[in-house]
Amino acid sequence: MIEGMRREDPLPRAQLAVPVKIVKEAARIAQLHNDPKHNAIADLMVIGFYFLLRSGEYTKPRYVTTKSGKKRKATRTVQFTVKDCGFFNGTTAINKSTATLQELANATSATLRMGNQKNGRMGECIHQEKAKNTKYGPTHALAHRVHHILANGGNEDSLICEFQLKNGDWDCIQAGDIVHHVREMSKILQLHKQGIDPDLIGAHSLRAGGAMALKLTGVDDTIIMKQGRLSSMTFLMYIHNQIAHLSADLSTKMSMDMPFVNITNFGN
Repeated sequence: MIEGMRREDPLPRAQLAVPVKIVKEAARIAQLHNDPKHNAIADLMVIGFYFLLRSGEYTKPRYVTTKSGKKRKATRTVQFTVKDCGFFNGTTAINKSTATLQELANATSATLRMGNQKNGRMGECIHQEKAKNTKYGPTHALAHRVHHILANGGNEDSLICEFQLKNGDWDCIQAGDIVHHVREMSKILQLHKQGIDPDLIGAHSLRAGGAMALKLTGVDDTIIMKQGRLSSMTFLMYIHNQIAHLSADLSTKMSMDMPFVNITNFGN
């Protein structure tokens, strides 16, 4: 019966990994428009990619209505707030409440402290140093989010997905906003020519893309697992076979004539 139900309701296809140029393009376009919502979306896309985050960790919480008429969160994941963000110059912590945007943006590293995760693990931290080869790196994007919130009347308990509209009202970025923006950037960059179907990518593609970027640049599996807060090798689900770099030189290596010896056949 269970097998029959599984066949009727197959597992969803894993979202495809996306390259870093998607988040760079989102940040570049957002700067041109100077729209609070687009700026917030672009910042969160950069943060999600570099910190290997699940979309539910940095977007507006989903709520469901219980039988008693009360609302509760659909998942136990706790979204990041301003107080979960830390900035450093070397080994010295920066006071984000009094720091200017320039001071935060010039931080040499930044930390996100986890409240609660999907797997129930709490109190873990993710640390990233300032990217030296791009101006759209993780510390810069996180600085934008924190400064925007605190400079416009927000506080330490404000979610990092909150933003103030030009009319003074506050709103939150939702997971659907991230999905839409990731797909729009893929169309602008014409990633379909590289076999990346916009319908097969979404918010989770940023986490997958970050993991893929680490793997393809030779980062050790243990570090990828640590950055992604993964307790097993499940991160391999993000290392999709459609990425051509994974098979580079494999046929050449397989063509080398090497002896295969059955070491169990050594007689009595």
